[in-house]
Amino acid sequence: MLSFLVKPPQRTRVAHLNKIAFDDGRSCIEFKAPSDQYLVINRLPPAPQEEASTDKHGIEGPSSPNCALNPPLHWHSRQDEFFHVLHGKAAFYLEDRKHIATAGEVVEIPGGVYHTFRNTQTYRDDCRKAGIPRNLCQVLMFNYRANVVLALPGPKFIAKPLGLLLNFFAAWAGTVIFGFRDSYPEYFDRQRPSSRP
Repeated sequence: MLSFLVKPPQRTRVAHLNKIAFDDGRSCIEFKAPSDQYLVINRLPPAPQEEASTDKHGIEGPSSPNCALNPPLHWHSRQDEFFHVLHGKAAFYLEDRKHIATAGEVVEIPGGVYHTFRNTQTYRDDCRKAGIPRNLCQVLMFNYRANVVLALPGPKFIAKPLGLLLNFFAAWAGTVIFGFRDSYPEYFDRQRPSSRP
């Protein structure tokens, strides 16, 4: 193993918590009991004034993430996602369109659809605090476990299979070469039924 080639951040022990703060308290995630109406509640800071960026083709896309709970553009191969906006507004980017959802609105994102909503979560925040960059293999291992596939550029019939392969091989390389795991006891307690990976 070549684990000496990478410097992991000091991991924050959060596995015992149902509510986890990020970004020095500007955002948080709360895990609910399986019997609750919601499994997870994310609280995000207001988006920056410059809410979107425009690519070279003039297509509006998400701005840079402003907190640990803003994922990059991605898709899910085996699940649909539902978001219920409880307070305020939320910007969702689905394929090539932007949708502003207001309080009370439910946004459904079918499996396979490129999207982001402006969760690498604790790992991202730990790297920020340590002042070190995130390791792509570690991020893709977390993604592989959570069924999150990065939206790669190019035609979808090529980009989607390549994204799946990238996740698989990065998870393999992260395990075999760098000694990473797809979860850590600091982040996830398998013994607690209310914990989430």
